[in-house]
This record gives sequence, C-alpha cells and structure tokens, in this order.
Amino acid sequence: MTDSDSLRRIALFPLPTSVFYPRTYLPLHIFEPRYRKMVQSAIDHGKWIGMVLLEPGYEEEYHARPAIKSVGCMGNLEKWFQYEDGRYDIVLNGRDRFRILREVGDDLYREAEVELLTSTHDTPLVSAPPQWKELTALYRKFIEHLPRKNAHKVELDLSQCQTLGEAVDRVAYMFDSPLDQKQAFLEEQNVLQRLELIKTQIQLKLEIVQRSRSFAKVNWDVRMN
Repeated sequence: MTDSDSLRRIALFPLPTSVFYPRTYLPLHIFEPRYRKMVQSAIDHGKWIGMVLLEPGYEEEYHARPAIKSVGCMGNLEKWFQYEDGRYDIVLNGRDRFRILREVGDDLYREAEVELLTSTHDTPLVSAPPQWKELTALYRKFIEHLPRKNAHKVELDLSQCQTLGEAVDRVAYMFDSPLDQKQAFLEEQNVLQRLELIKTQIQLKLEIVQRSRSFAKVNWDVRMN
C-alpha cells in the first residue's frame, strides 16, 4: 500500500451508539437533511462513508460538530432505497479501519482526510492459530445459553472471511459488547490482541449467564445478598 493509497477523503457519519467493523453490514435509516445529502453524494460520486462514534456529552452540540472518536470504520453503499419524502434506507458494507487526520470541507455534513489502518499479525483463516478455534467454540457455547428468541442467538457466517482478522471482526460484530469495549476493539490493530479482547468479553458474559441459570435452578433469591 502506497502513501496515496492509505490517505482518503471521506464523509463522516457520527452516531452515538454505532461501532462499525470491516467485512460487516450496517443497515441505517437516513432522515436528517445533511445525511440525506451525504448519501446522495455517495450514490452520485462513489464517496465512502466513515462511521465514527460520538464522544460522551454530544447532546447539546449534536446538530453542530460535536467531538468524535478519532478511529472509525469506512464502508461503501451496498444497497439503498429512497422514499418519496427524501429519506433513505441504506446498507453499508464495511471495508477499512481509519484514523482521522483532519476535518476538511464546509458542506452540510462533515468530511475528513483519513489514513487507512493496516492490521498486524493477520493470517489466512485456513492457517489460523489454535486460539481461533477456542474463540469460535466459546461463541457457540455462549449462544447455546441464550433464550430461543434472543436477537443475538445467531450462528456465525464466515463465508466471506478470508483472513483471521476478518473472521475475528465478524465475531465481534455478532457479539453484543458495551460501546466502550466495541470502540477499544475497533482501535486495536493487532489481530491477535483483538482475538483475545473479544474472547475475554465472551468468557465473562458466559460465566454470568451460567451463574444466573444456576441460581434460577436452586431458586436462589439474589435479594438475600
């Protein structure tokens, strides 16, 4: 990758509750005028859209330019549908992590010059280390404990994952982590560290679920603690 390949100018879409990962899909409903224009520009000119997380305390400045995290994930439009009133339903296809270098432009929506972030310690999925099998086994064990109608009780689809990094990102996308942990995962460029991060999160939540079930079986009253 050359320096010119690693630098891009993209649109920014800051949201308070969405952390996006490469090789995942993000459905969004677009209704604000500034973001309708952003989507139209992406359709007309092939502009990439970078999802970034808003910093806490954004509420008073939401309609201006509140503070945002410096690392996000960019994607291209996979699908879109425009309503008669101008709103859109879109699906973003996640492509690359990025770091904001500087915000540019004076359009209604925010734009930035960004550098693409390259993962380290990545390998082809077919030659992944033993920790990968441990992670997938742990994930499957976790979803077995979820109620049948739980929205997160979904089998892993790794059909489009060619590398360990892509597969680990897919697991993190399927797992419901707190926002700060999702952002920390996104910012980690070392694939093996990302694997350990999500593995630890799943293990902790699995232990909580198992203990809750054990208490329920013996009619343990947690109010007695």
